Order: sequence, then C-alpha cells, then structure tokens
Amino acid sequence: MVHRFGLVIALICGWLLPAPIHAQTDTRPAPQADIQPAPQAEHVPVPRTVIALVEGGSDFRLRDTRSHVMATMPLEQLGLVVEYYRADRPLPDLTGRPDVRGVFTWLAATSRPGAERLLTWYERAVDLGKKLVVFGELGVSADPETGPLPRRRINRLMEHLGVHMGEGYASYTAGTAYRVRDRNIWGFEHTPPLPPPFSEYTIVDPRVTSHLTLESTGPEPVHGDLIVTGPNGGFVAPFFAAEMDPPSNIRRWLVDPFAFFRLAFATDDLPKPDTTTLAGRRIYYGHVDGDGWRSISEVKIDDEPASAARVLLERVVERFPDLPVTIAPIAAELDPDWVDDTEARRVTRAFFELPHVEAGSHTYSHPFRWAFFEHYDRAVEQEIVRRNGTDHDIHAGYARLADEQDAAGVDETKLDIGKYSLPRAFFAEPFDLQLEIDGSLDRIAEVGGQSVKVVQWSGDTSPFEAALAATREAGVPNINGGDTRFDSDYRSYGFVAPIGIPVGAERQIYASMSNENTYTDLWTGRFFAYRHVLQTIRNTGLPIRVKPINLYYHSYAAEKLASTNALLQVHESMRGREIAPVTTSHFARIAGGFYTTRLIPLGPRRWRVEERGALQTLRFDRATRTAVDFAASSGVLGARPAHGSLYVALDPEVAAPVVALTDRGHPLDPDPAPHPYLFDSRWPAYALTVDGDAATVSARGFGALSMTWIVPRTGTWRVRVSQDGDTVWSETVEIDGDRRLSIAPGDAAEATAEARIRIERIGD
Repeated sequence: MVHRFGLVIALICGWLLPAPIHAQTDTRPAPQADIQPAPQAEHVPVPRTVIALVEGGSDFRLRDTRSHVMATMPLEQLGLVVEYYRADRPLPDLTGRPDVRGVFTWLAATSRPGAERLLTWYERAVDLGKKLVVFGELGVSADPETGPLPRRRINRLMEHLGVHMGEGYASYTAGTAYRVRDRNIWGFEHTPPLPPPFSEYTIVDPRVTSHLTLESTGPEPVHGDLIVTGPNGGFVAPFFAAEMDPPSNIRRWLVDPFAFFRLAFATDDLPKPDTTTLAGRRIYYGHVDGDGWRSISEVKIDDEPASAARVLLERVVERFPDLPVTIAPIAAELDPDWVDDTEARRVTRAFFELPHVEAGSHTYSHPFRWAFFEHYDRAVEQEIVRRNGTDHDIHAGYARLADEQDAAGVDETKLDIGKYSLPRAFFAEPFDLQLEIDGSLDRIAEVGGQSVKVVQWSGDTSPFEAALAATREAGVPNINGGDTRFDSDYRSYGFVAPIGIPVGAERQIYASMSNENTYTDLWTGRFFAYRHVLQTIRNTGLPIRVKPINLYYHSYAAEKLASTNALLQVHESMRGREIAPVTTSHFARIAGGFYTTRLIPLGPRRWRVEERGALQTLRFDRATRTAVDFAASSGVLGARPAHGSLYVALDPEVAAPVVALTDRGHPLDPDPAPHPYLFDSRWPAYALTVDGDAATVSARGFGALSMTWIVPRTGTWRVRVSQDGDTVWSETVEIDGDRRLSIAPGDAAEATAEARIRIERIGD
C-alpha cells in the first residue's frame, strides 16, 4: 500500500516546449557553465512565469509529466504561466528575467548525472530572489559518477525554505500522531488511512508555517514538518502531494494545490488573466469533429436512412440557434478525388449557411498518430496499410497504395504506431503538411462557402511543432486535446487539463472538456453517457470556476438514438444558464491571450494590461471587499463579484486598459462609479463611451440579448437598443437602492448583428 503513494506518471512525451525545452537538444550532461542566455525585459511586469523542472529520459513526453498533468492547471488558475525545462538539459539563466516568479520542481529521482550543476542552479535562482517550491525530491542527493553531494550544502538550500532535513526516517506510520494538521491544505481530495513514510524535517525559520506536522512513535521518534510555506516558497515532502497510479487511472490530490500554490508563490497581489469568464458570465462554446460524417444513423429523417451529419444538422444544430457551434469536417471527405460523396458536400453547405455555425477544419486526411508524420515515409505507411488495411476499407486510397512501388524492406521499428491500426484515416495521396492545414482550409471553405476559422486536431491530438506553426502561419488558432473530465468516474482536479501545452516554439490550445469518445468507452457502449458531461460542467464551475463550458463531440454522436438524445439533453440544459456563448475560434484566441498578457504595475492596486490578445477578463481572488475604482481606471467595461472573486471586464476596443482597485464597504454593495458599468451580459460588449452619467456600448452575440448594468444613482433611467441606426427596443425604468438595471428585449434585437445600447438618466 505504501508504494502506491510513490507511483508516478510515466515521463514520456516528446513535445518539447517553447524556447525552453525546444532548445534542449544536447543529450550529454550539461557542464555547470552551460546556461542559456536570458532575454532582457523592456518593462517590469508583475512576474507570472514559473520555471518547472521535469524529469527527462529517452522516452520523455511532456504531456505525461506530473507537472503538466497535475500541477499546471492550478498554477494557471492562479494566473501563472508555466515554462518547462528538463532537469537533464541546460537550464535557463534567470538573471534579467523579472518575469520569473519562481521555480517549481516535482522530480522523482533522488540522484542524477549533473546533480551538482542542478544544485548550483537552484542556489543561483534563490540568490536572485526567485521563490522555490518543491514537491518531493530536489533530485540532487548524488551524482552516479562523483558520489553524494555534501548534505550541509543541500540543507542550506532547504533552510532557505525554512526547514532542516535530518537523518531520521519513519518507515512504519501506524500510531503516528498529527501535531499540526491544516485541513485547508492537507486531505484535499483524499486522506490516506495511514500517512506515507516520511523523513525528518524540522522548521528552522519562524516566518514559515507548517501545515502538516507528524510525530512517529517508537524508541526514536521522528519529527516531520512535511508541508510548509513561507516567504521564500514552499515544500511538500515526498509522497505527500498527490497519489498517482496511471495503470489504475488514479489521480488525486492530498494537498490542496490551489491553497498551497497561492501561499507558496504569494499570488494574492497578482491579477489573474481569466479564460473562463466574459462580460461577467461563464463562457460557453461548442465544437464538432467531423469523424463519422457519412456514417448511416439509426435516427431516420422522413422515415428514410440518413447520414450522421444530416441527423446532427436537422435534429440538433438547427434546434439550438442560440448556441454557437463550430463544425469541422475532414477535408478528404469533401474532395471528389479522395471521397466522391455529393451528399456529404451538400450537408456541409447546409451547416455553414446557419448564422450560428462557424467553419472549422478537422484536417485533410485525419492523422491518427501525429508523431508518425513528423518524419514521414510513404513506404512505411504503405507497408502498415498492406498489413493492417483491407481491400474493402471504407477509407479511399487502399487500392491506390497497392499500385504503388513495393515497400518491402522497410525498418520494422518504424511500423509501430501504438494503438492505431493505420497512421491516418485517408491515404489516397502522400502526406503533405501544407495540404493538411492550408489545403483543408481552402477545400472546406470552397465547399461550405464560409472561411475556416480554426483547426481542430485529429487522432491522438498531439501535433508536432511544424503542424502547429502551419496553423499560426495560416492565421487560424488551433484546439483539441486535454480530455478534461471531473465526474463520478474521474473524481479529481487531477483530470482537469491546463489551458494548453507548449510544443517546441509553438503552443497547442486544449479543448476545455472531453468529447463523447471517452464517455462511451471509445464508442463501444454506453452511448447515452455523454450526458454525464453535465457533472464536469458543474464540478469545474463550483466551488472554483476553473473551466468554461464546452460541448465537444464528433458527428458520429448522431449515429445512435441514445447518443443523439444525450446531445439533445446537454444542449437543452444550456438554456436558462447564465452564459456568454462564443465561437470556438474566439475561445482559442482568448486562451492564447492568457499566455501573452503582461500586467504593468502603475502604483498600489493599479495595473496597465498589455498584449492580452482576445482575453477580456481579469480576476481578483479573496476580493469580497474589493471594488473597481472606475475613476482611476480606463478601458474597463464593468465588474462582477462571484465565488469570493471579482471578475473585471475589459473593453476589447482599448489596447492597454488600466485597472485600479479600491475598497468596498459591504460585500453586497455595488462598486462605486460615476457612470453606469456592466455587471453581466450574454452578448460580448465593446466600445464603451461615457457622457456624464450616461453610457453607450456595442454588443454582438448569440441568442436573445440580456445584460445587467449598475447605474451610479437611483431615479428614472431610459434604455435604448438600436441596430443599423434604428431603435428596436426602448424602456424606461425606475431604479431603486440596488442600482441594477436589467435589459432583456427578447427577439427585438437580432442575434449575431451588432446592437448599440444607450443607458441614460432622465429624472429623479
């Protein structure tokens, strides 16, 4: 049982990171002086970057590391951007890196080649004033070639965190006494019946707080201050952060990562760029991958068999014009030279004629295993298809491949493509990355009559760097991967993915929630089960809002009656919710803005927001008595308190807004302001202008317009909504003490068309 605490996620996944891991290509142990030069900052932003050290190895996959799978999401929720480095490669010079808030390490090995180099790097980091947060081992106990490192030197580093590492070790913990147990930190998702074995750690700095102190019994008691935070960072002893057992699909936090990281990285002074909320409401978006486009559904139309795509169109998408959805066909199925299907093209055009449907691309040939195509060999693909394909394969191209040059003699090691039988779904032509991205955008736009706005990754959703670069160069964002679930089968924040992942110098944006494939046991049964996404929606919204709402599925979800009913159920549940519906490409750009946002301090509780892209919300936590100082701010549409936080809405028309905070008298009091400000809106708002105590704003969105404003004083107020210069709705209302003004013109304002809303006081 004890060993289960030590099981770690296999550190396997090759997609190396922005400049950091991307630059780490030398497999030799790096010499002490082998340090990458640091970029010089033009400004001094609030530091948001956390340098995360991860284990390396020949089978390294960043996507599977504990730091990425478990720790990155809570760090991002606190507004921090994680920059990963392999501990066995050159490490960054943190001199001249004012953007770096601290270092996070969650290593498994106690010793390694180059241990002295790593210890020296830790020492430099803390000398530069960077916080150090350690889960488990520092990884510097010894070097296999040179032997153990001086224990006193390692202890100097630990004492910087406020704890001294002793010689004692409690291997048997029955009867162990809890001397300190902070229930706000320890026992978050699970408390082990017996504490894990622990080494001796003792607090030596009075500024440090112990959140868990154990005392073993026996003739030689062992004292363990095992979870500590202080001014220089924090420490969680080995086996006390989380339980992880990949074969058993176990991930669960023992420590509360949100509370712990908040203290260890001191994030209370950090405005949090927020990707969950827009104009005071939780973001909603939906997207569909085109798998199964031409499959025949159990659900008939006019008592006749119909394709899954047509059933999806007529039974689901047309029924919910208030919910935007991005439909991403596979381009090969729309190309007569690959798949000659007139009906598939007709349905595509019908989708894209709907105003609430955005065009996406699910690539051209639908790669299953993206790594296979990074160093593509047509002969190897031909041999895989020869062995695993059939001449009645529904995916066009088998016969063509059979006519090509014989592929005998290929390297057998290249034929392993993991769980997939074929490298991609369609293989009529050799793989061409330009065709896969640019070609798919052109083909889908040509057939559908609408430009394509986003690429939705196929297969294992693990694109290589050049594929991501191709989407950026094509001018469209990308999305998919992550597989976030938080439900009765996946009962942990450990299954909630980060916003995205760096891949070389590029970045992949993850879908916010998993699709129906994981709910239906890879489409083998439980076809009703996608309805359980509602649990994930609930659990990622309360008590902490960590994700927007995302309905994500494949077109084959309309193959079965049970799965089609599940789609209808989850879509119907969106009605009546307070949401801000946006397109998938819009969300992907919001997510990208999280990583680029810079917060420039202008004085106490005042910041200028730069380079935020499409991100339009800042969140301030522990803010029940905090309000926006609108008189000292600019480019702020409004603010809304929720869940103990304050969500501040920024004006997309203002490139560098300024946000200033002040104190709120009572937690339920509205923010003081000299003019009306936005409390919440279904339609994203922009271009706010203020004239005395009147305000005018533009908005555009999906469904019926509804918004709430806070006006500066009571009295008689008039609201006017206009479109194309004509007033479509007007109302005069009396505002009482709560100063809330609600706008709900029903269908008077046309959805997806710009509306201009004016609010003005006309009497006492």
